[in-house]
Amino acid sequence: MKIAVVGCDGFGKVHLRAMKNIPDIEYYVFSRNEEKAKECMKEFNAKGYFTNYDDILNSDVDIVDLLVSHDQHYPMGIRALKSGKHLMLEKPIARTIEEAEGLIKTAKETNRKFMVLEQFYFDSSVRKAKELLSKLGSLSLIIVRSTHLYQPKGWRREKEKMGGGALIDGGVHFIDTLLNLGGEYEYVKASCGRYFSGIEGEDTTLATFKFKNGALGLLMYSWSIINPPKVPAFEIYGERGSLVEDPNSRVMGKPYGDLILSIGEKGERIEVEKVSPIETEIREFVNAVKNDSNVPMPPEIALRDLRAVLDIYHSCGYS
Repeated sequence: MKIAVVGCDGFGKVHLRAMKNIPDIEYYVFSRNEEKAKECMKEFNAKGYFTNYDDILNSDVDIVDLLVSHDQHYPMGIRALKSGKHLMLEKPIARTIEEAEGLIKTAKETNRKFMVLEQFYFDSSVRKAKELLSKLGSLSLIIVRSTHLYQPKGWRREKEKMGGGALIDGGVHFIDTLLNLGGEYEYVKASCGRYFSGIEGEDTTLATFKFKNGALGLLMYSWSIINPPKVPAFEIYGERGSLVEDPNSRVMGKPYGDLILSIGEKGERIEVEKVSPIETEIREFVNAVKNDSNVPMPPEIALRDLRAVLDIYHSCGYS
């Protein structure tokens, strides 16, 4: 199985490190700068490199792994699918519902596998939390948050290329976690602001959700918080007790740590498997291609997450 990783900077290197641990694949790297492409190939022991996207599409590569600016997800993704390649695409699925639906439609028409690489969906802590939800009885409140200072460079500063600001980029991870825990929602109300990140779009969002199961959800996401305290990334409260992520148990390469389940006066630590969700998602997608089976995260999940982001933007008064 041959994979072309389109993007040698930033998160492309994270994908390449994960691929080193996946058997029976060959991976290639892409950069328009040939010197950088050669350096990347050498650093990650790739089988080869490309400097022209057309050359990838005309090659015998099986899977294209796109790590590009959000405005290129749709055009480059469509071209990959129409050239007969299976497609892995970093979150978000796209900037608009129309772009996202176009990618899903084209994947079905071309009979190619397509998955958005939303690693938080594959995180073992979230999967374990979902298994334990029934112990809490009826839910009342779910809190998901991530706050830190981030002042990005390059295309992440540009609202048009991003399709928004911090929320559609890093925040969509936490939207995914909130919806995986809370389910479908009836409505969302939000406030957004721009403070210290230096980007054109919003960098701070507070959003409240009313879920169809009756519970409330609170999302806090910001790139403008200096020296934030270490707090749980998610908390779930129900009629019988609570389930809280332990920030002190996190390990490198995994977003969430162990869980603390409290029922009545009894508290219990639930240890979760410490595995890389990025390695998991890539391995499971490769297996879906090999076995011609369904992808482990349907692209409709990524479309769901994008709808929530855009609902928040609409509530904030953005078009």
